[in-house]
Amino acid sequence: MSLSNLIETHDLGWRYAPIADNGRPILGLEHINLAIRAGEFIGIVGPTGAGKSTLCMALAGIIPNLADGEMTGSVLVAGMDTSTVSVADLSTHIGYVQQDPESQLFCASVEDEIAFPLENRGIAPHCIDDRIDEVLRLVGMSDYRKRVPTSLSGGQMQRVALASALAAEPDILVLDEPTAALDPDGKREVFDTLTALRRSHAGHNLTVVMAEQDTSHLPQWADRILVLDHGQLVAQGDPDIFVRQSQLFTQLGIALPHDSQPPLRIATANQTKNRDNNNHATQPAIALDHVTYRYPETSADTPPALENVTCMIPRGAFVGLIGSNGSGKTTLAKHLNALLKPTEGRVITDGFNTRDHTVSRMAAHVGFVFQNPDHQIFCASTREEIAFGPKALGHTLQQIDHEVVEAMRLFNLERYADISPATLGYGDRRAVALASVLAMNTPILVLDEPTAGLDLNLSTRFLRAVAKRNRNGTTVIMISHDMHAVAAYCTHIMRMNNGRLVEYGRLEQGSERDGERSNERSINER
Repeated sequence: MSLSNLIETHDLGWRYAPIADNGRPILGLEHINLAIRAGEFIGIVGPTGAGKSTLCMALAGIIPNLADGEMTGSVLVAGMDTSTVSVADLSTHIGYVQQDPESQLFCASVEDEIAFPLENRGIAPHCIDDRIDEVLRLVGMSDYRKRVPTSLSGGQMQRVALASALAAEPDILVLDEPTAALDPDGKREVFDTLTALRRSHAGHNLTVVMAEQDTSHLPQWADRILVLDHGQLVAQGDPDIFVRQSQLFTQLGIALPHDSQPPLRIATANQTKNRDNNNHATQPAIALDHVTYRYPETSADTPPALENVTCMIPRGAFVGLIGSNGSGKTTLAKHLNALLKPTEGRVITDGFNTRDHTVSRMAAHVGFVFQNPDHQIFCASTREEIAFGPKALGHTLQQIDHEVVEAMRLFNLERYADISPATLGYGDRRAVALASVLAMNTPILVLDEPTAGLDLNLSTRFLRAVAKRNRNGTTVIMISHDMHAVAAYCTHIMRMNNGRLVEYGRLEQGSERDGERSNERSINER
């Protein structure tokens, strides 16, 4: 290992064990040769399934120590061969945040989660307490010290996982899509935090390796970009590579960086009047009537998760439900299909008061895609997973076959038809979850960050499929931090802040939305 390199890989390859009986090993990485110097900030990009997470796991020592498969070549980290050194020993140098933060949070409170790596290193209790305060402040989670990690929003869990990785002051941070569930301000704060850490790191610079689908921040912060496709390193260079080889990124379905967020303006009453007139004569798809909700485990002096939310969503709307992490978006969404029932007020969905009906009864009316695909995947094969919802709703065998084939084709899932979806990569698991809900053909769709973890090609394919359903009358509620997607596809926005609905209305038509919809939809079609 060169004295100037902190990380080196030599002809690194990885094949996952077969996920079906008598199946072939699955290619993860092939012929990866890397050299990363101390203090570098490396951005890893690539389409869904390109090998980004696999490379992150290899650099953190998860591969080959804790994964089922076969490694070729070698990985050296701080002079240690990862194939001969335990993950526990490697963790003294490496902080690792998984793509799905929930899978690595297991303690009873946020403070315990952060204390865990420090206690394992024998740090004095009073020092641990100070360090918990410090890292929570760095990631903007000081008010959540006593909370149960899994009770937090997806974005908040990502912040806790990052705080836990930072707690022991590692030499190297390996981050697998750490901003995927964060709002725009949260994404910016993560990069600001990393910059501050790298400038202040005692005695040396912090080395950061970050896999990302959202490339927006990488030109400003990364020293070098690695481009993966089908497990191979197909290009690398300084951040100008996004300009020099823009055609490659477009071909691979990697979104090019964009500097600004599109404006989301509510249309005036006169602009809205003509378009919504027809909807006044019909029952709204969803009516929220002074909805307040308090989680049972919270104390009496804790503000409610939702407070006095009132609005009506017309049939055929495509609503972007937006707001910062922890603002109440997912809590509100879970009221729409009776997963949660209001502490006060009423929710009327497709004409049904959700307080009087079960989730299974509402399933015929509301298709719900969770933020974490593992919360809804349970069948033995991808084909069965996608067919489960239509079967439960009483669709005919002919309808089910057609719906399953169409849903698998939409996401290129045919090759996984007879394979357990739980064994697939994160992006493919998300695709299965999305496909299984689309196959149900419900009149209302609720989507919680549906495109997080998907590359541009898959995201666009899915959103176009949803837009087509919307054009044919399906009402869509989409939680998203992707303001470009909201501007391009949504007809209305609901903006949440601290559990309150602070803005609601039809979006003013803008150039971006008009351009995206020129071949797909026209608001006036309804």
